[in-house]
Amino acid sequence: MLANTKDTEPSPGVTIRRQVKISAEEEKTYLEVGFQVPADAERIHVAYQYDRADGTTVIDLGLRSPERIVGWSGGARTEMFVGLETATPGYASGDIAAGEWAVMLGAYRVPDAGTEVSVSIRIQLKHKRWIPGDLHAHTYYSDGKHSVGEVSRLCLDKGLSFLAMTDHNTFAQNRNTLAKSEELLLIPGVEMTNYKGHANLLGRLDALEDFRVYTVEQASEQLAKGREKGALAVLNHPFCPDCPWEFGFDVPFDAIEVWNGPWRELNETAVRWWQERLTEGRRIVAVGGSDFHGPHPWVQHGRPTAHVRAESLTAAGILEAVRRGNVVLTLDPDSTFIDFQINGAYAGDQIQRNPERGTVLLEAIIRGAQGDQVSLWSDRGLERQWTAQDELSLSCELPQDRLFYRMEARRDMGELGSQVMTCLTNPVYLS
Repeated sequence: MLANTKDTEPSPGVTIRRQVKISAEEEKTYLEVGFQVPADAERIHVAYQYDRADGTTVIDLGLRSPERIVGWSGGARTEMFVGLETATPGYASGDIAAGEWAVMLGAYRVPDAGTEVSVSIRIQLKHKRWIPGDLHAHTYYSDGKHSVGEVSRLCLDKGLSFLAMTDHNTFAQNRNTLAKSEELLLIPGVEMTNYKGHANLLGRLDALEDFRVYTVEQASEQLAKGREKGALAVLNHPFCPDCPWEFGFDVPFDAIEVWNGPWRELNETAVRWWQERLTEGRRIVAVGGSDFHGPHPWVQHGRPTAHVRAESLTAAGILEAVRRGNVVLTLDPDSTFIDFQINGAYAGDQIQRNPERGTVLLEAIIRGAQGDQVSLWSDRGLERQWTAQDELSLSCELPQDRLFYRMEARRDMGELGSQVMTCLTNPVYLS
């Protein structure tokens, strides 16, 4: 049976709770609360509390790894975390080594009667899950209105976990990704912005050599060079009436932005084009991004949201999952989400047909729907439809003589007289 995984199950890991008594004689000393970290840890979260009622007791907080002191916040914080590429300010992100770690407690001021400190340690292990983020946005390093710090806060307020910074023809903004001391994962990027089309190069500090291209060959060369450096290449809003992609689709790329900002005709056209290519047997990853530049009633971070099924909240982990097509797009972070599997395979995965069977098993959970029309598509076109309200669970057998299956959800907007996409999955491929 399909696991109900999105935002419902606790992440795998270990929780450790300790009570530490500190005497008056230990004032002005440093104590350690040791704990073991297993292999494949992704994040360590520490919280502590003690009686502050007298207004004088002060116990400081820090963390050390087997190799070094990772950070120190003194008495300024009651909790902190370190991750692979994100961390509380004052603490260093990085590889989380297996072995003995310690919460450091500084007994700065201790009352005559002593004090007791409650320490809670949560060790999260790497595991595949849907991670929400935005793959296309701008800051004041190009024509955006906000600083990197401001857009980070906007994204966190939306419930996003990562943001790709894709300013036009510059990588100056990417130096901010080196700090790696925020809750939000910042992915370096650049939008190659040319009079004949736009394309994102994601994952490297300086993936773009030159945006001044005039021919298909020149555009191909720049995209190829970026990919050789390890960047993920995305063709942006290819059917935008103001800035369409005019270099054709035989250039080297990893994904295509079929959903740019609010749902509108340019996105409808992109999805139709994508469906046609899938039907021809091409395997093209579909992504989306807000293309946020500044305050706007409709263009906001996470509209759409790219939910990426990755094992870790790292730039490499996110982008590798995007390359595989493990991406589901939603209208916003909390909109309709389709978690579907074909024979246990997720969006972007491939399964082998079983010559001894004529069918495959579809299992899906649709959450957050508001009367949405949920559709199942294949290379034969529209296969089935359902209406979903709140949560809907599906389980049915499907013919296996198909190239792929994908799902989408749409919602009528009432008085506006229009229908918008609320969720779009990448396909599960059959071979």
